[in-house]
Amino acid sequence: MPPFRLREGGDMGNNGRLSTAALLLISSATVFAQEETEAPDTFAVARPALKMPLAPKSILLDILNTGERLLAVGAYGHILHSADGTAWTQVDSPISSMINRVRMLDAKTGWAVGHDVSILKTADGGLSWKLQHFDGKTGRPLYDIHMADAQRGIAVGSYGLYFTTGDGGATWTAREFPFTVLSQHLNVLLKLGDGSLFIAGERGLLVHSTDGGETWRLLKPPYTGSFFGALPYGERGVLLHGLRGSLYAADDVAKCPATEPAEYENFDARRTVTGAAELAPMGFRYFPNEVTESLFGGFWRSPAQALLVGVNGVVRTVDVAAGTVAGRKSPVEEVLSTAVPYRGRLLAVGRRGVQDLGPLEGAN
Repeated sequence: MPPFRLREGGDMGNNGRLSTAALLLISSATVFAQEETEAPDTFAVARPALKMPLAPKSILLDILNTGERLLAVGAYGHILHSADGTAWTQVDSPISSMINRVRMLDAKTGWAVGHDVSILKTADGGLSWKLQHFDGKTGRPLYDIHMADAQRGIAVGSYGLYFTTGDGGATWTAREFPFTVLSQHLNVLLKLGDGSLFIAGERGLLVHSTDGGETWRLLKPPYTGSFFGALPYGERGVLLHGLRGSLYAADDVAKCPATEPAEYENFDARRTVTGAAELAPMGFRYFPNEVTESLFGGFWRSPAQALLVGVNGVVRTVDVAAGTVAGRKSPVEEVLSTAVPYRGRLLAVGRRGVQDLGPLEGAN
């Protein structure tokens, strides 16, 4: 089956559904998120984030370790840094829109993406940021970004939103993603161990590229629900996690069979597959999980053991080699969007900002 190519352009139209950020932060009966509705003209121009003393306790969606400091991003354009994981400082941000993801190319250079098709860049390890792209009229969110090097990169988001740059982000060009017709959110974009690119998204959407994103293969998905995150596994594999605690892994994505958009779009004919015998020809493995809370983010504790967090403060450890899933009691019951290890502690971010979940050794 031939791969599908990108084209210039792309639909930047409005839509009325909640963003993935909203799904991340649903708790009880309250949604803490910005909706993907058209922004009033008064918000068509980017406005700097307000400095707030309680920013470290506000909604935060991503956290990472640059090697020099911790960075966290979230609602209202908040960007924070910390040298010890305890004291946090809010830095100037050129936008007040929700920021969904932050990625670093190295200790100094990184990018962040969020609502209003916003893309920000730092050249000093997150201490200052410059706005590279913004579209407040549509209000649509970008969910992830990958930079192949200091010049070439891809940013993805809601309903197939797909941008590329070849000049370090000085300009970002909207491209028509081959599967925009499927109208699915592109929730996570990552580089696998062999250098190929992988996207996971809404309604089980999985696509793979071996040429830096010029062409993509649509994979036959084992799951009909949404994947909120993924981690590269080994040289050519991936660990997928998402809605209702669903967990799948592929040892070699290149061997997973492809499908056509028309077949994928026939949702009524699709079904979730969990049986080992049926999954084997599809190239996937399923990991039974006794909890049904959605899982949103995490990291590798070892080459085959991942730690993931999600709804109600759930913490799960997935051993891909052994095929097991375990967990521990969490000290919080809030929605957690992702976590990082830091100085022997497990730090997470979510609905109530930065949370210290205790010693990492206890996260079995």
